[in-house]
Amino acid sequence: MRQYRDKEMFTINFNEQTLPVIEQISEGMPGGFFIYHADGDEELVYINSAMLRIFGCDTPEEFKELTGYTFRGIVHPEDFDRVEESIKTQIAHGGDHLDYVEYRIVRKDGTVRWVEDYGHFVHTRDYGDLFYVFIEDATERMQKRMAELERVNEALYSEHLREDYLKRALLYDAVSFVEINLTRDEFISASVLNAEGEVQNLFTFMGMQPFEKYSDFAAFWADFTETGELEEYHRFFDIERMIRCYEKGEREQTYDSWVTDMYGRKRLSHYAFFLEKNEHTGDVIALSVSRDITEQVERQSLLKSALRQAETERLARKTFFANMSHDIRTPLNAIIGYAELLKGCVGDPGKVGECIEKINHSGEELLAVFNEFLKDNLNEPSRAELAEREYHLGELLKEVEKGAERPIRAKNIKFNLDRAGLSHFTVEVDYIRLREILNQLLDNAVKYTPARGRVSLTVRESESDRKGWAMYRFTISDTGCGIPEDRLESIFQPAGQEKNAVYNGMPGAGLAVVRSYVEVMGGDITVESTVGEGSTFTVNLPIKYPGRSSFMEQEGETFGPSGNTVEKSCILLVEDNGINREIEEELLKNLGYRVKAACDGVSAYELLKDSEPGTYALVLMDIEMPGMNGYETARAIRRLENEALSRIPIIALSSDAMEEDRRKSLKAGMNEHFSKPIDIEGLQALIHKILEDTEYECE
Repeated sequence: MRQYRDKEMFTINFNEQTLPVIEQISEGMPGGFFIYHADGDEELVYINSAMLRIFGCDTPEEFKELTGYTFRGIVHPEDFDRVEESIKTQIAHGGDHLDYVEYRIVRKDGTVRWVEDYGHFVHTRDYGDLFYVFIEDATERMQKRMAELERVNEALYSEHLREDYLKRALLYDAVSFVEINLTRDEFISASVLNAEGEVQNLFTFMGMQPFEKYSDFAAFWADFTETGELEEYHRFFDIERMIRCYEKGEREQTYDSWVTDMYGRKRLSHYAFFLEKNEHTGDVIALSVSRDITEQVERQSLLKSALRQAETERLARKTFFANMSHDIRTPLNAIIGYAELLKGCVGDPGKVGECIEKINHSGEELLAVFNEFLKDNLNEPSRAELAEREYHLGELLKEVEKGAERPIRAKNIKFNLDRAGLSHFTVEVDYIRLREILNQLLDNAVKYTPARGRVSLTVRESESDRKGWAMYRFTISDTGCGIPEDRLESIFQPAGQEKNAVYNGMPGAGLAVVRSYVEVMGGDITVESTVGEGSTFTVNLPIKYPGRSSFMEQEGETFGPSGNTVEKSCILLVEDNGINREIEEELLKNLGYRVKAACDGVSAYELLKDSEPGTYALVLMDIEMPGMNGYETARAIRRLENEALSRIPIIALSSDAMEEDRRKSLKAGMNEHFSKPIDIEGLQALIHKILEDTEYECE
């Protein structure tokens, strides 16, 4: 309630005769004007028509219903106590008896507006103590003022976050962060980032008494330095030398040294000193950051080794393909030449036979070149480079998690390691390469995920088609900046990364080596990403159990139950290429088999589905076919309701000759994989072996 001291000083004659005069004056005002009692319920005595406009009312009756015709009813309920207290304080400390307040009102339509209120107290003989008040809608001015305050607050908060971020950035992977007055040989501050990601006093963290002199602190750590490096250690940390470096303009000093840490481990520490001068005192000041770079150096060494190996392999590959070109073109030239000669030998059986024999010989020579290429230059070297030994995956995952612990805590990232999908932890694997794959991917995820983001490493184990092996899937997900779609296909390409080592926050170096390691280990790596939402890298690796069989031994169900040997069996040949189909059909007939040919997977499926068991003893299945390929056709056959038909032996007959192609065929449910061009004797032996174990007979 508004109350003024020395009320009698403001006594005026205010009665009913004065109201018309007040009304005449106030109605011409552009703003609102009202009078109310300074005591009791603070009931209103008078309002001008501008008050109706401000409150959105059409009549005085609407205004009375909205406000109760009291000063309390005018003010927003949440602002009233603050307004009354402000008026009281202003009056207590003011000499002009004029108060000013800002508050909100609620209009008839429910909208909230801000008003400015100028009030003055009067004492009247007829009406007692009154206040007359001028108000004006100040919503737009208040919104501008509050927007400016919000901008200032946001700037201050951003500056606070920036300062905190800079501290954390400096402490990222740091052993210590120290400020030193070199001139006075004393500490200004000494900090570390503890396991909880908080800045902590260095000496408290280490559980030791603080050093007063920095030179004593440096001498203390000399006892933990390798003997052969002591001379250089003392030279580098000499305070007088640091001051001379500053005077010569050498403001940044760095030094790497092998030390023994508090846990007794040999670690490589990197020291960086940044030298400045205190402009007020003239003292030389040093900011010193020390970091443990042991793993970083090991990684760099491994990467350099991989790059040297890649360069060696590139030169070897270049030489190989030059030789390969010669070896291929020589028999190919003979095949083309003798085929041309064959055209002119019609009617001379001897010449025809000679040309055919030489074409066949050259074809076998060409096939041998390709087989040598596939065997010796794609599979074997990659496998030979692996150093597979028995390790425990749990320990490896702990090591990877520990390696990322500091940056995760520094950025307050929520990290989750999920290994619930593992049932076998002891495996035979190239530990170094697997650790580097996970380290690199996890390091990227953490580095390019903002503070308080999320990163996860999930490991799953599933059955493999190799006996004694399993397929392990490692998934690293983050909520970072993501990778543009046009970069996803080239993110693992070394050539693209040389042009742009960092693109949109994504690293260039390292991912090419990661993919190289994954492929050497017989696996694959994929990435899914959305800009602004994050990325997911998935690595699938075949990993062997200790003491189990090699990957050539296949695990799982064998199709084709045992039974009687069938002679002159009926074979269902599935081949979409007309020339190949004709050649293969004739070759099989020459061996004594009866053949039914299908031109695609759909036709083959329908023929088999509608046949009686025993109509066909075996299926020779091409892979690359339109409509339904060989893998899909084999799976469809295995799902037939008639078990006798669903278990018919299937041999993949394909131009795809890699071990991975064989695995795909077996995984699709086929019994064997035979590569083209056809070695008819080898195919006959394989068919004979399979038919010895079948119960089907040809009608």
